[in-house]
Amino acid sequence: MKTIFKYLFALLSAVLYGCTTGSLSGDDAAGTEGLTVRICEMQETGPATRINYSGSFNEHSEFETGDFFGMFVIDETVPTVRHFKVYCSGIDNKGKTVWSIYKAGASDGHSSNYPISEIVAMGTSFFAYYPYNAEYETSLPDIEGIKAIVPAKCNALPTDQSNLNYSDLDFIVASNVPGAEFGEFTILGKNVSLNFAHTMSRLRLILPAGAKKYEYLFDGADFTPNVRSWNAELDEYNYFFKPGCILDISMRYVLDKHLYKIETGNLKNIFPLTTLAGHCYYLDENAPKVPYSIGVDMGTSVMWASFNLGAETDRSATAVNVSSLKGINVCWGANNDFGQYGQKPYQNYNDKFTGGTKPSELAIDYEFSGNILYDAATNLWGGKWRTPSIQEWLELFDACTCVVSNNVITFTSKTTSNVISIGCFGYMDGPSISQPTIGYYWSSSGSPQGITKGYAIALQKTASSKPVGHPVANRYTGLPVRPVYTK
Repeated sequence: MKTIFKYLFALLSAVLYGCTTGSLSGDDAAGTEGLTVRICEMQETGPATRINYSGSFNEHSEFETGDFFGMFVIDETVPTVRHFKVYCSGIDNKGKTVWSIYKAGASDGHSSNYPISEIVAMGTSFFAYYPYNAEYETSLPDIEGIKAIVPAKCNALPTDQSNLNYSDLDFIVASNVPGAEFGEFTILGKNVSLNFAHTMSRLRLILPAGAKKYEYLFDGADFTPNVRSWNAELDEYNYFFKPGCILDISMRYVLDKHLYKIETGNLKNIFPLTTLAGHCYYLDENAPKVPYSIGVDMGTSVMWASFNLGAETDRSATAVNVSSLKGINVCWGANNDFGQYGQKPYQNYNDKFTGGTKPSELAIDYEFSGNILYDAATNLWGGKWRTPSIQEWLELFDACTCVVSNNVITFTSKTTSNVISIGCFGYMDGPSISQPTIGYYWSSSGSPQGITKGYAIALQKTASSKPVGHPVANRYTGLPVRPVYTK
């Protein structure tokens, strides 16, 4: 089997909430220096491919001459089950994989004159799988047994995967068996097309050069992943999970006498990451600190976060109440919350700003959405998260119906029926809150009424008041942000 690898190694530098810095003497931790996990999930498919994880790591592993997979042929009218060993007999002149049925007694035990298409008339349902299992030759399962193969494989994943070949763990299936459909199994005349699907998910962590594993915990208990070392002395940790498992992992490693901590998934149960079949979860500097899975499709051009920027850091936050929390306030064009609001604090921020044009001096029609210098959502959540523009806010209003109750506005999409709730928290231009029954939120758009203004949205408390754009918000005002990302 030919394998192609391409890796991008990146040490993440974001700070994990609640961690403090410290030093180590040997393996004794005097403190921690944190890294925020960044999780990316991708769907992988591809014909004639064992493993295909796309993205920055861009790894795929192709079948080649001599590889086998197994296939059940089911005739449900009898019913009968047959099992075949399928052999990769070569690559044709178009670069496509040629498959034949393994036939005992042929030269080298293989046959190129018994094509896979000849078995399609033997049944109505097919279940192709890799890696091949010789036990099925002597103990043939019935139809219900075939349907149980994938759950059995997923449930049998060992906790200690250190001495196992990770490619052998990655069970892939192409099946049109009712109740056990995976990937694609297409028959057009004598042409048989298999598109294998991964039945499990995979986690990948890569330690930076010179790092030493200190602790690796999964769901509160130590487990041992498959570890691979590379030329640059980088260790890659691989672990396979069954679908539906919550990724709740803590990994610590020592580097330059500091202890780093990486955690995934279940941060206060606010945005648990549930593994999906065929997904690879890995650390990537371009992936968000808050996963895209909290985004809600409201029938607009963007996905809307289900809670405000910074609400996930609130010590009282839970999955139940996070959407009702204010999160942090920011001034217009400030990419972080500096804790004070009003003319003087904002001027101090601008006086110290060295990244380019000061936020207070940006043009009246400036649009900062997605610009990490000015966008707090992009800076703090990473990835594609950003502050919505005024047009995107107005698009939300047109796409939804609104109900107001207890200073919370509930938007319900007219097309998807999905719901998000946005609280009213007023605004701050000093230490106190003004108009707390109105929901002011920043847009990323500059106000046309002057360079000292930023375009904000005013979400009114009363049911008779339609949410409107509010073009005269002073840029030094502290307002919350509801992030979005483009679909």
